Amino acid sequence: MEGLTAEVFAWLEQGAFARVDDVDLFYRLAGEERRDLPWLVCFHGFPTSSWDWHSLLPFLKRSHRVLVFDFPGYGLSAKPPQRDYSLMRQLDAAEALLRHLQIQEFDLLTHDMGNSVACELLRRRERGDCPFEVKSLSLLNGGIYMELHRALFTQKLLRTPGVGAVAGRLSSWRLFRRQYPNVYADPSRFGEDHYRLQWSLMLHNEGRRVLHKIAGYMRERTRMGEQWTGPLERLDLPFRVIWGDHDPIAVYAIAQRLCSRNPGAVLHTLDGIGHYPQLEAPQRVAEALGF
Repeated sequence: MEGLTAEVFAWLEQGAFARVDDVDLFYRLAGEERRDLPWLVCFHGFPTSSWDWHSLLPFLKRSHRVLVFDFPGYGLSAKPPQRDYSLMRQLDAAEALLRHLQIQEFDLLTHDMGNSVACELLRRRERGDCPFEVKSLSLLNGGIYMELHRALFTQKLLRTPGVGAVAGRLSSWRLFRRQYPNVYADPSRFGEDHYRLQWSLMLHNEGRRVLHKIAGYMRERTRMGEQWTGPLERLDLPFRVIWGDHDPIAVYAIAQRLCSRNPGAVLHTLDGIGHYPQLEAPQRVAEALGF
């Protein structure tokens, strides 16, 4: 636990670990334990963790029992270097956790890389291979159409075969501190403690060893193409697209294209917000969710 901040320790104490799909996953439950409350499951993005939802949780738990967790390779979960970190395997881990917690139906809220995990879930749903009932889907900023996605320099390095492993091992606080704030519309609204916390969660459990492996999802996203975009564009569930329009990575054109191809999607534009709406404008995200 060396290097973790006091705020992360407080987050850790409110969660638990489950051994599922051959890995120890950190998860946290929020909200009243009432059978009449629906479940909301949240999938976080790359390269961060379930802590991304901490500012939004007070709003979400008013109407739902909420599950947030760290995918294998992220945050407080285990990061075994020999593991397969494809998004298909990430969904296997998520499904195993849902079975462990006996969650059978839920609303789904996703961000960034988590959007792509949701695409795999929808692909399985179309094939009849999804053992759960998804009641609705809400997407926050993420690289749905990779030809429109504008990766940071460090992301490009990490996802490059051969180069990525070296880049991961050599990753430094100095480079992270220079690159990561660019994802926010207004980086100055976050203090130094915020950036230290995100860095500590990335490095926890020897995270440098797997950074290039978890970054490989961007190549997988491109390779899967229509197999993942198709189920989103055909989705027949209540579907919200909540997007910060000042995102320099998952640009606003991605949300516009998605909603033009799925007329049932409801687009909520968050003016002046960047790549992390749940951190930059949690109340506005909660209002857009309408729970």
